[in-house]
Parts: sequence; structure tokens; C-alpha cells
Amino acid sequence: MPQSRGGILIALFVVSAIFQFLAAALSLRFVYHKRLGPHWSLVTLALLLMGVLRVGSIVQMVADGDPGSGEMTVPVVEFGISFLLATGFALTERWFFLKERLERRFRVMAGVDQAVIGVLEEERILSLVCEGLTSGRGYALAWIGAGDPDGRVRVARSAGSGRGVLSRIAVRWDDSPEGQEPTGKAIRTGMPCVVNRVRGAAALLPWKAVFETFRIRSAASFPIRGRGMAPMALTLYGSVEDAFDPLEVEALKAMASRLETAILSARRHEMFVCAKNAYDDLLGTQRDGVILVRGGRIVRVNPAGAAMLGYPSAEELAGAEYARIFPPEIRDGQFARMERLSEQGNGEEAREIPILRKDGSVFPCELTVTWVPRGNRNEDYEPLMKGPLGMILLRDVTQRKQVLEDLRSERDFSSRILDVSGSLVMQLGQGGEILLFNRMCEEVTGRTAGQVLGRRAADLLVPAEHRAPFEELLQRIRSGEDPGASEHPLLGRRGEERIIVWSAAVLPDAEGKPSSILAVGSDVTERRRLERQVVAMQKLEAVGTLAGGVAHDFNNILTGILGNLDLARRLLKPESAALAPVEESIHASERAARLVRQLLEFSRRSPIEREAVNVGSVVAEVVHLFSQTIDRRIGVDMLSPPDLWPAAADSGQLQQVLMNLCVNARDAVTECLDGARKVPTAPGGFRIRVSAENVTIPEEYLRSFPYAREGDFVMVSVVDNGVGMDEETRRRVFEPFFTTKKMGRGTGLGLSTVFGIVKQHAGWINVESRRDEGSAFRVYIPRAGEPVRQTEAVPEQPGSHRGKETVLLADDEEMIRDLGRQVLEIHGYTVLSAADGQQAIDMFVRYRKRIDLVLLDLSMPRLSGMEVLERIRKLDPGARVILSSGYRSEDDEAAGKASRASAFLAKPYRADLLAKTVREVLDRDRPGHPPG
Repeated sequence: MPQSRGGILIALFVVSAIFQFLAAALSLRFVYHKRLGPHWSLVTLALLLMGVLRVGSIVQMVADGDPGSGEMTVPVVEFGISFLLATGFALTERWFFLKERLERRFRVMAGVDQAVIGVLEEERILSLVCEGLTSGRGYALAWIGAGDPDGRVRVARSAGSGRGVLSRIAVRWDDSPEGQEPTGKAIRTGMPCVVNRVRGAAALLPWKAVFETFRIRSAASFPIRGRGMAPMALTLYGSVEDAFDPLEVEALKAMASRLETAILSARRHEMFVCAKNAYDDLLGTQRDGVILVRGGRIVRVNPAGAAMLGYPSAEELAGAEYARIFPPEIRDGQFARMERLSEQGNGEEAREIPILRKDGSVFPCELTVTWVPRGNRNEDYEPLMKGPLGMILLRDVTQRKQVLEDLRSERDFSSRILDVSGSLVMQLGQGGEILLFNRMCEEVTGRTAGQVLGRRAADLLVPAEHRAPFEELLQRIRSGEDPGASEHPLLGRRGEERIIVWSAAVLPDAEGKPSSILAVGSDVTERRRLERQVVAMQKLEAVGTLAGGVAHDFNNILTGILGNLDLARRLLKPESAALAPVEESIHASERAARLVRQLLEFSRRSPIEREAVNVGSVVAEVVHLFSQTIDRRIGVDMLSPPDLWPAAADSGQLQQVLMNLCVNARDAVTECLDGARKVPTAPGGFRIRVSAENVTIPEEYLRSFPYAREGDFVMVSVVDNGVGMDEETRRRVFEPFFTTKKMGRGTGLGLSTVFGIVKQHAGWINVESRRDEGSAFRVYIPRAGEPVRQTEAVPEQPGSHRGKETVLLADDEEMIRDLGRQVLEIHGYTVLSAADGQQAIDMFVRYRKRIDLVLLDLSMPRLSGMEVLERIRKLDPGARVILSSGYRSEDDEAAGKASRASAFLAKPYRADLLAKTVREVLDRDRPGHPPG
């Protein structure tokens, strides 16, 4: 019985260890793929340690020889914990990777939907859909098949790496064996067909070899069926099994429905264009006379009709009473007859009747009348014409035909078409007066056509400072020059400037001489605003990159300066006269180091440790500290609701953001108090308001601020009623070293540091300001996914920094190598120096048994510090290694932790900090100290 009990205990420990290592492997894979922060790395390390403990327990039990005497409760509990950890990590990993794949696929679908918006060509729509779905990391193959009457499925469009499949398979949509492929089934049944595992689908055996050749593992097809169109299907092939999640299938069904709508719209548009062209061709080529009448008057006459009636131009009849075509003796009777038929909506069969020509002669004509009821016409096209539209067909039965060669331009019917276009259309006379002003012009300017017709466009609609260039443009157009597309602003509804891109052409009169200018414009105000925002963001990114590189070089220099100054101060006696200049130099170097840190924060190369932060507490702390130092004439208000969400932020850097913004607001208000503006713009005096609130960013917000993101955020705002900024200053406010303060009052890095910190937190900052009205800075920080954790500070343990060990110091800066050697030798260490990565490896191999610790600079020639660290780990996994750099990104930090670096020493570092860090790393494995 004890042996059986012991076997069970050992089995439980073995299975627990297996589950523990499985959980660690899943966690490590999760950290690697998702690039998660240091806390996940610690979780992975903890899981590995627990697995090692399980193995140790097994070894101990076997070594004891009597495993059956142990307690069963603990192994069972440990087994349950290990099982739950492995299961939890497996489910979490599957959920995250599924979420990531769905988000990627949904972005692809959204991109396809966006691409086909406004496209009215069917072939182009099909190409965009197939290419969009296979772009990036999309599907292996996307194709659209159309069902032919003979049962075959024809490839309408395809895209993707697996297009060779289509030439190797024959798909049908009838009930034959070839019709069991998802495309044929979707067309035949009108229902989606999804096969997530092609290998196991019996219906797909005829295509199994082809699918294996092109690595097709899953397939899905979605029917496209619209009224009046042949059946079609959108088919997608995936290179992995289970490629189509139920949510993804629903989204693809909706996408196929939208594709169906887009195809129908394209076909309707094509039908409309064909119908319009046919209508124009019909009237233009009709040999019979066609007269369109309405309200007792002639609306339009075709060339054959005008020639038939003896009029040289159809324009001469336009607007005249149609009764004039009848001889005087029958005019009243025929007019009354036709009006009666128009009221009844009845037509009249062809009948012969005399028709009067312009010269008074009469000719026999066959007349047919058709009336279109009022309900079938849109009165908005011709508001001056009332009643039903009638069409009179005239056929000269005497075969006398006159050919009319010129067809004059259509009247106001064509001009009304301009009102439904999305462009601004204006017609300007020789003096710049407005002759035509369409509906879009009215919407943009807020003025009606009646208010502007006959008035000069330059005086009425163009801002004063742009009138001269506008007049010059009109003169160039009148002279026959084609200026192409050009930007000229118009005054909007509220007096603001709207940026319009104009294209213009000269309209000739009947003699071919210039008579007026037709200008067509597009309002690009919003587009230009978004372009400026994007350019500003790119500019700040470029400046940040440059700042980070400069900061790195300065940190190397400052490390040497500060270290040597520390050594000099150590060697000087307290009563030495040189001690004071050394202290001053140290203080100046520390100020320079702080300036470099600000540059690193702006360039987002200073690492942050984000956790759930109580923003309300941070705001209260900053406001309390700020209120103690501010001018008492300035009021400070704070608003922070109790239900504020925790934010995913670095508490220290969030404090710096708020303090910098408060100092900026204080300076703006102080400038008013010093004389810029003595009287505040709002009751209550000059004030600064610091507030925090919960906000949820919708998708519509991104249209105005494309750099923002959807989701939950904590918004912190700092608002003042100080001097404010003009538009030029507001655009440059986050540039490093840009400042509007007096000499010596600021470095120009305060707001640029704020910008860098906020961007590093995956947030953004908006600025609203007007000159003499104050400014409002609003910072958006993502909401944390966990509650705020309470932590206690761990006091630092004092200890000696001296030692007798051997340290390998690798740095490409000679000054830093000399400094490090002197500092460490003063503290009793033996120092070996290397000038590059390869030399460091060579020395480590040569003196491996003597070297107790390695200090590596990350940026070195030949081999980088990270490459040296990896090679040292292969040679000696337990080696103590300290990394050092003038800047450290989050990627460097993650890589250092993944390689189990013992510590990181940020430049510039002081001599004492170097000695302290070396001693702490060397002491971690001493007896009585916990392992590092």
C-alpha cells in the first residue's frame, strides 16, 4: 500500500511538473509574440522556477526511498494549480491570437469597403475586393465566380498567391460532383459554405491533390445574388486550418451583401449613363420633329423639328406658346384639345394636321402626342414650368426635309444639373460679376444665388488679402492661359476662410469670342487641415529621432565629465580652493544631464514602467505642490470625480506631464499679470483649472483627429485664461527648443517633453488656444485593464562598495573606459578594458575564470553590447553582466531581461553609482543574500 501511495505521489508531481513547464512554455511564447512588458517575463520566470521545484521534489522523493509516507493533500492541490495554469495559459493564448487574427481580417475588410466607396465600375469593384482581401497577411486566394447558364462557374476576378489553383480545378454550380466545391454550393443554395478543414472534407476529394499542392487548408464561399443579375459567389481560400471564425464568417456575409449592393449600383449607374446617352442620341438623330411642351409653352425642340417649322434655331421656339405651330384658323381648337388631353393624361394617335411654318406657309404633317403625368416628373428640374410634360412628334408627310446642322445649347435644364453636383460652380462675366451660383456655392458661403448674382465675386466672397491674386488669375484665364488647378480661398458661412481648389475655362459667345468664365471648385479645407496635422506629427517624429541620437552622444560625454569630477572631488581636501569650482561643475553637468533626459523623453527613448495609476491622486498631489509655489494672485481649481478610471501610465512621468503643463499655464497667466493683459477674460480673475474625467472615444472622433484611437481613456486637462497663442505658435508649440518666453526663462523642452511622454504612453494631446483668450491642453491616457495596486517602499540596505573581484569593462569611448577603470580600482577591483564588442568576447574567453563581472555598453563597433551579451550567455549562462547605454528603449530593456542581464546602468552615471551597482550585482549570490 505505501508503494502504491508513493507511486501516486510521484505521478502527481511528474504530471504537475509537466503542466508547470507547459504553462511556462505557453507564457514564454505569449511574451515573445505579443512583445509584452517585464511583468509577463517575471511570470514566465516564476512558472519555470515552480517547474524546477516540482522536479526537485520528485528527485527528493525518489532519493528518500519512501515516497508513500508523504502527505497527499499538497501534491493534489499542486497538481490542480498546475493544471489550471496550463489550461488558463492555453486558453488565453488561443483567445489573444484569435483576437489578433480577427482584428487583422476586419481591418482588411474595412479597407476593402473603403476602397470600393464611390467606385461605379463593376470590373474595378471586383478587382479591389479580391486584391484587398489578399493584401498584407490576408487570405491566400480570393476570387469571384459567376454562374453560367450551362452550369459552369466562370472566374470573374481573382487575386492572391494561390491563383494557380483556378487553372487546375473545374467548378460547377449544378448538383454534379464538381458542384460540391464551396463556390458551386454557395451559388446553388444561396447560402454561405464554409469548410475549415479541407483535408477531412469528403466532398472535396476531387480537388484534394490540387489543394495540397497549393497549401489550401480551408475555404469559404459567400453567395452574391441580386435582382436581375446572374448568381455569383465570393470565395476565399486560407493557408491554415480553421481560418474562418464564426464572427469572421458573419462579417464576410455582410461584406458579400455590401458587394452585391455595390455591383447593383455600378450596373444601375451604367444603365443610367446608357439611357441618358441614348436619350440624347435619340433626340439628336431623330429625323422626325420632336417638340417637348409644358404649361402651354415649348420646352425643347429637336433640330429636325425646328427645321421642319422653318426656324433657323431651336432656341427661337424655346419658351414660346406651342399653339403658334398651328394655323390661325385651327389654333384655338387644337390648343383646347391638347390641353384637355394633358389634364386627362391621355395620348393621341397619329393624325394628319396642317402645321404653320415661320414664314407663314403651311405643310401637311402627321402629329402624335404623348403626355407624361405630373406625378412622373420632378418639378424641381423646371420650377417655372407647371403641368405635365408633353411630347409632340411631327413627321413631314411631303418628304420635305431640311437639315439643321447646329444644335444650340440646352437651356436651364442643363444648368439645374449643376445643382446636384458636389462641386462649387460659378460663372463670372467679363467684369468678374457672378452670373451663375450653384447650390454647393450657397452651402459653402452661406449666401443664396439671389444675394450674389450681378455682384463682383472678388469683393463679396474673397478675403481682402487674397483679392489681388484672384483678380490676376481671372485675367490670365481671359487671356487664354490655362492655369490648371489652383487654390484660392472663399469666405465661409461664419466668415472663416474655406480653401477651394479651382479649375476654370473660358466660355465663348456665338462668335467664338470670350464671354464669361466657368469656374469649378472643390472644398479641400478639411483635407488640408488633416494634412497639416500629419505633417506636424511627422516633423515631431523626425526631430525626436534626431534628439535621441544627440542625447546618446551627450550622455557619453557627460559620463566622462561627471565621473572625472567625482574623482577630482574625492582627491581634493575639504579646505582646497579648487573644491568650489569642482562642485559648481558637477551641478552644471547634472543640469545638462537633466536636459538630456528631457530630450530622451521627447524622443520616446526613455523607458517607462506602466501600471494602473490613480490619476485623481496624481492630480491632487501635483496641484497641492503647485499651489504652494504659485503667485497668490492666480487661482488654482481642481476637479477629479471619485469614479475616475485607473490609467495605464508611469506615475512619475505622469506627474512630470502635469507639472510641465501647470508651469506653462502659470507662465501664460503671469505674462498677463506683468502687463500683457491686466484684466482677465472671465469673471473670477486669472485662474488655472486642472481636471480629470473618463472619456470614451468613438469612431467619429477619428475623422477630426486621425492620430487618436478608439476606446476608453482618462482625459487630464489644464486650462488657463492667460495670454493664449496664435495659430502659428500653436502649430509649433511641441517643437523642442521652441519657446516664446524671454531669454533665460525657459529651455523650450517642457512641452516637447510632455509630447514625448504622452506618445510613449500610447496617448495623445490636443491644444486649443486663441490669442488673449487662454489655452487648454487635454491629455488622453489609455484606461488600465486592472485596478490600482497598493505597494510599499522597500528601504535601501546600506553596504560597502569595495571589493577585490575582476571586472571586464567594454566601451568604445576611451574616456569612459579610463574613468571606469579609475573608479573601480579606487574601490579595490581589478579592471580589464575592451574597446569594442569583438575585443570584449576575446578577453572574456581568455580570462573567463578570472572575470567576476562584465560591464557592457550597448552601442559598440564590430559587435553590439546585446550581441556580446548573447555570446557570453552561451559561454557562461551564469555570468554576471551589467548593460549600459546613453539611451535605453523599451525594446532594449525587454531584450536585456530576456537575456537575464543582471542590471542596467543608464548614462550619464556617477562614480558612486557605478561602484554601488557593481557591488550589488556581485553580492547577489553571496550567502545570506537572496538570489538575483
